[in-house]
Amino acid sequence: MTALRCSLLRMLMLTFFGAYVFLLPAQNIDIQTDDSKPIEEKLIYTRQNTYNVAIHTRGLGAGFKIGRIRTINRTTNWEFEAVSLRSLKEIRTINLSTYNSRAFVYGKLNYAFALRFGYGEDRRIYGKPYWGGIETRWTYEFGASLALLKPYYYFVATYEPSGTGSYIQTIKEQTFEHGIDILGRSAFTKGIAETKLSPGVHARVGLSFDVAKTRTRAQAINVDVIAECFPLGVSIVDSERNKRFFLTFMLSYNWGSRFNN
Repeated sequence: MTALRCSLLRMLMLTFFGAYVFLLPAQNIDIQTDDSKPIEEKLIYTRQNTYNVAIHTRGLGAGFKIGRIRTINRTTNWEFEAVSLRSLKEIRTINLSTYNSRAFVYGKLNYAFALRFGYGEDRRIYGKPYWGGIETRWTYEFGASLALLKPYYYFVATYEPSGTGSYIQTIKEQTFEHGIDILGRSAFTKGIAETKLSPGVHARVGLSFDVAKTRTRAQAINVDVIAECFPLGVSIVDSERNKRFFLTFMLSYNWGSRFNN
């Protein structure tokens, strides 16, 4: 009797498994042949262009992708991104003895930004059920980076003897030096002409969660890890001069459209 029950249980499990395997592709076919959907939802698209805004562990960013849908499981992308880079050691402060002074970061040497140009792919892990939902893909991208380093200027007080035993205070704008009397941060436009470049490379890997409700629309939330190297170094703060390697965690929102040529 026990052997019979085991045999019936095995047959039942095999039946359910066979039905699942058989019905799963049938569901995909139903998605493609659902006459109740508009024609736009039945077409297979070959292009996907998206924009994105991002927040990451070193600042903010924005970019866009030009994508080619190779198969239902694979999309290739040419990507461009511009992000700000800040040091994790930056601490904003203010000179309370100076009226209406601007907050500043003591020891900051440069405002840093990175331009990234790369090639990557999205590969599907889980597709959307026929009723909708979230599609999950893993992504990778690699390419060139270019850091822009604009000097960070301070308003600084200097004191010169007047010849009568007193001193004359002079306020000037200059970059960081140890021992300076900082009154506040200078304007961002100060020193733009002195911007320097530092080339590098980067690689990215992450997950993409597609939440778009229609085929013609691209809408996803991406979680990425980015490793970036600048052989010539990037100096953001005095305590980290010529830093060459950066590891960044990024959360981005992507939106755009799918279409054919």
